[in-house]
Amino acid sequence: MRVIKYILLIVLSAAFLNVEAENGKTGSTLDSLQHALAKATDDSTRVAVYKQLISYVGDRDLAVRYAGEFLELGTRLGDTAAMLRAELGFVYAYINNNENREAEKHLNQVVNLALKSRNVATLAKAYYLYAANSDDNDDVAGMLDYGNKSLELYRKLNDTCRIVDIYLMYAQSCADANMYKTAYEYLVRAITLSHMAQNKSYTADVLVFYAATMLQQFDNEYYPADVRLCKFQKIIRYSSVVYSIYNKIKNDSYYYRQLTHLCLITKAQSFLRSAEIMHSKPMADSCALYLQKVKDILTDNKTLQYQTWLVEAGLHYYNGQYKKAVDVLLHLETIKVAHTTPMVKRSCLLMAKCYEKLGNQSKALDYLDRAAMFDKISNRMVASKRYADFKTKLLSQTQIDLIETGKKRDIIQKEYDIKRQSYITMFIVILAVAVSLLTIVIIKSLARRRRINNQLQVKNAEITKLNKSIIEQKKEIEDRRDIITMQFDMVENFNEAITTNIRYAGKIQRAAIPPESDVRKIFNNSFVLFRPRDIVSGDFYTVMRKGVFNIFVVADCTGHGVPGALLSMLGISALNDILRHSPDDDSFSPALVLDRMKAFIVSAFEGKNGLDIYDGIDMVICALDTRNNNLRFAAANQSAFVWKKGVIHRIKGDKMPVGKYVKELSRFSDQSFQLEPNDEVFMTTDGIQDQLGGPDGKKFLLRNLVTVFESVGGMPPVRQKVEIETSIDLWRGRLQQIDDITVAGFSV
Repeated sequence: MRVIKYILLIVLSAAFLNVEAENGKTGSTLDSLQHALAKATDDSTRVAVYKQLISYVGDRDLAVRYAGEFLELGTRLGDTAAMLRAELGFVYAYINNNENREAEKHLNQVVNLALKSRNVATLAKAYYLYAANSDDNDDVAGMLDYGNKSLELYRKLNDTCRIVDIYLMYAQSCADANMYKTAYEYLVRAITLSHMAQNKSYTADVLVFYAATMLQQFDNEYYPADVRLCKFQKIIRYSSVVYSIYNKIKNDSYYYRQLTHLCLITKAQSFLRSAEIMHSKPMADSCALYLQKVKDILTDNKTLQYQTWLVEAGLHYYNGQYKKAVDVLLHLETIKVAHTTPMVKRSCLLMAKCYEKLGNQSKALDYLDRAAMFDKISNRMVASKRYADFKTKLLSQTQIDLIETGKKRDIIQKEYDIKRQSYITMFIVILAVAVSLLTIVIIKSLARRRRINNQLQVKNAEITKLNKSIIEQKKEIEDRRDIITMQFDMVENFNEAITTNIRYAGKIQRAAIPPESDVRKIFNNSFVLFRPRDIVSGDFYTVMRKGVFNIFVVADCTGHGVPGALLSMLGISALNDILRHSPDDDSFSPALVLDRMKAFIVSAFEGKNGLDIYDGIDMVICALDTRNNNLRFAAANQSAFVWKKGVIHRIKGDKMPVGKYVKELSRFSDQSFQLEPNDEVFMTTDGIQDQLGGPDGKKFLLRNLVTVFESVGGMPPVRQKVEIETSIDLWRGRLQQIDDITVAGFSV
């Protein structure tokens, strides 16, 4: 999938020519730069404007024109740096439009100027572009030769970001040769270096290429459906992370638009593949959502446009809109794009399937024949050649290394022989002296040995006595070990019995909490994300219909595990009883329910057996009046969040728990909030806010939770639940869940 390579060249052209967007700034627009050029009155100003202008233009003819004007100006001023910039402008304009011979002519000029001015950085750029040009011509040997030269210079310059670019080029070339294992190795090196450089933008770029390479592999090779589905879900997660990074950068430059386009179309295509495997309408809807976002991005990259329309045709086919799919595919046949034979093949296969559904068997067979023809001339032959070239080049390099190693070994061997001879002479002299000294030592040692033997006999007798004592101690230790082993088995059996009981207690607790299907009977458009930290949970929720009110309660008991579960079971029982005995007319009050719950908890725990227990419950109660969509709300140490037309409104509760509290208020208070159709209400415990994770192992915090609610607002409930759970899992990473997590939501 050469589209990655062309976008990488766009990224590199922006980086090499110092586009301001690289630092996350918006920079001047093309119109403002052209206006500045027209108003420039001196040569130094024109040089400064041209430096940015040639790197901002996407149109080929305009880019060549400005590069020519810049070169003429630099030549007249004798400014070597300006001449180099102008020549590089020619190179990028021609490479991006597949005019490789023209690009090579100007590359020769760049190398000559760089060598003459001893500009190592520009020379490294030129070698990289030679490598990219060779790769475009399927010259793997040339690509590796120039790429390694560029890599060596960038290592000397300690330019981590440019090394990452070279690794990405190697990775894509390996992927085109179906050497995916080697491609992933280069991608891992690239993302490791981007992390070391602490460059989030480059990390995002590498993840884009990683996701696109995975998609390329799992589109071109056969894998079981469950493996493909797992990989497509992983691609979706990677694309989500990258898209969030690009949104934070908020840059509208040419190369960021291209990368964002690639990110979104990769995500849309992965959603479509997942929908085809799972037969999931929500997945197809997600594909349509991101496909629309792709269309909102302005780009003139024909390959990306081709890929976008191909995904759109696939979505029409999935939805049974075969005529629309055919119209899109017929439009694709009018577009001529280089290095897209695999996509053309997929287009033909999709067209054949559409015509088969429409009952036109002759056209279906015709497009199947075209697909077979493209299969013969496409990536398989090119990939086989690239694979062979890759292996040959690596083998040749290995042989060169072996020859160099052999020469070095011969030199080392000669030096070793000379040193060895001198060592032998020295050894003979030392040996003669040593023999004389040894004779004296032996005589003295014989006398000493006789004395030692006598002492050893005495010691042996003592050791015999000690051995008997050690044997007795060993037997005693073995007896104790057996006792400890028995005790360990008893503890292990006891622990297993306790765990079994706790699991059964968890079943009992789950039976007391309504399933999500029962929640939807009262709140049609709703979801519940309920994830206990342990087997049993200190969080609970319940729903109830009371007259004209639909009631939703989410609660968080002090602690988690068994203590929290005991309190939650007590709370569930008391809450259900209080709700059943509450009025079912307009006098229903969520605050009164909290007051009665508090009185019950205080009465249950206060002064029993000489103990004062300060455990309590944080709780939020939402009662929706189904006649006028008025929301009655009361909460203890909790809040509710209302999504209204893309904006989150937080409704704060009272700052005290349901239970004994040192700073008690007299009573809980009711609040009212008028809802409109399509408004959404979110409720949550503090488990998701307190979860540790992220790059620094810090808490998720309320502001990130509000951002998540803003992003999922307006989505179907099932998708909201998936997005919220994905967000907290990405934040948590490999860290453990530290508290029970409960998030619920419903829409009007």
